[in-house]
Amino acid sequence: MSTVDSTRPREGRFDGGAMGTADIVFFVLAGVAPMGVVVALLTLSIALGDGAGAPGTYLIAGVVLALFSTGYVRMSRRITSVGGFYTFARHGLGRHAGGATAYVALLAYNVATIGIFGALAYFGGEVISEIAGARVSWQVCALAFFLLVSLLAYFKVTMSAKVLGLALAAEVLLLLGFDAAVLIEKGFHGFSLEVFQPAVVFGGGFGVSLMLAFGSFVGFEATALYGEEARAPHRTVPRATYVSLAVIAGFYLVTTWAAISAYGVDHAQAAAKDDPENFIFNASTDYLGQSFTDIMGILVMTSLFAAFLAFHCNTARYQVALARDGLLPRAMARLHSRHGSPVVASGWQLGLVAAATFGFTLAGQDPYLGMGISLYGLGVLGIVALQATAGISIVGFFLRHRRGESVWGAIVAPALGGLGLVVGLILMLVNYSTLTGSDLAWVNSLPWLLPAAAVAGVVAAGRQKGVEPSDRAYATIQSELAAAENARRQGE
Repeated sequence: MSTVDSTRPREGRFDGGAMGTADIVFFVLAGVAPMGVVVALLTLSIALGDGAGAPGTYLIAGVVLALFSTGYVRMSRRITSVGGFYTFARHGLGRHAGGATAYVALLAYNVATIGIFGALAYFGGEVISEIAGARVSWQVCALAFFLLVSLLAYFKVTMSAKVLGLALAAEVLLLLGFDAAVLIEKGFHGFSLEVFQPAVVFGGGFGVSLMLAFGSFVGFEATALYGEEARAPHRTVPRATYVSLAVIAGFYLVTTWAAISAYGVDHAQAAAKDDPENFIFNASTDYLGQSFTDIMGILVMTSLFAAFLAFHCNTARYQVALARDGLLPRAMARLHSRHGSPVVASGWQLGLVAAATFGFTLAGQDPYLGMGISLYGLGVLGIVALQATAGISIVGFFLRHRRGESVWGAIVAPALGGLGLVVGLILMLVNYSTLTGSDLAWVNSLPWLLPAAAVAGVVAAGRQKGVEPSDRAYATIQSELAAAENARRQGE
């Protein structure tokens, strides 16, 4: 009697029904890293951007992404695939555009994951050293975090979702505690509506603030990546997208408003410029004490760990989608036979993280300033470019296949959202050195890698002649279009 080795990788589909709305929301919100954004990007938005107008800028970014999402969720109902932006571009703009998008996504998500890992290693070393009372090298912390993510990625995706849920709940509750403390101390009158006045929002530095606001939302779009693993994906993915976006936008708006109110509208920008590293920490100490701030420091580390885990899982799923369609070695499409995890793609992605870490270390680069900021900045730029491309792809798809969808939701809203994202992309390119915080020529030349990746993707897609898409998206779209056509004919 033969036996089946349940530990051998298999090539096939992810396990449908493994993830509910809450699981996907945990992945998305953890990838956004609320605590890390508040400590870093939010402070920069106040210091270098339009100061007190930062909450209004987050509101504008949220509206633009809400418009984009109206088409995004409609597309996700048609395409329940692990390929995300890649499959959207392929079906909306054609095979060559899909290939370009695929390789830009491959580059953007990988470098963002590596950048987050660099920041995690650095902050982990600082926080653990302070807790231990003795110096612990960042390399030791990096190895521990690397092994833990490797373990979690090996098992079912729901295990990672539970870990992310715990980390996310802790950081969000802590920051909401800070918001509440400022509200109790200042009262509602202390939260000035001046922060939403057009003259304040669109004052000097608006471009920088809007750029950082879009960067703060990076990761929310990952909901579609889990469509193949979702329960009732046609409902679960749209719900997760809207919930994630609403939570992120509301959370950033309120927390930014609270931080400005803690210092006062007229003094917040000066305080952020004087001590950007401790802008939030100083306010939390004033309102809640040093112990609260110490816990906040620990949660910066857990926030970055959750973001690393979430981005790793996202990147591995992209690699599976590309491997299925022959844009990467087909071995990467293999899944664990028992856990349904993308073990081969995860192994490749983690190997790339390890190689990059060794390379930057040998080059004498700081894990945070050298590897973290430079690569994460490139990843943010690439992902916003992908979001803008997705907006165009959605419009292109529904101009041909709009059956049953409203003109507003399928075409007008995503077109407006895509236009807003193009504006954000231009601002990022113009202010890229501000995004990275570096004046090094090699760091600020990294954006050239994105068009190079796009060209490579076009070439790879050109070699796919005669190859049909292998994911569920193609079959889903064709069956739905056929059903709609049959219904139309029966009505004639």
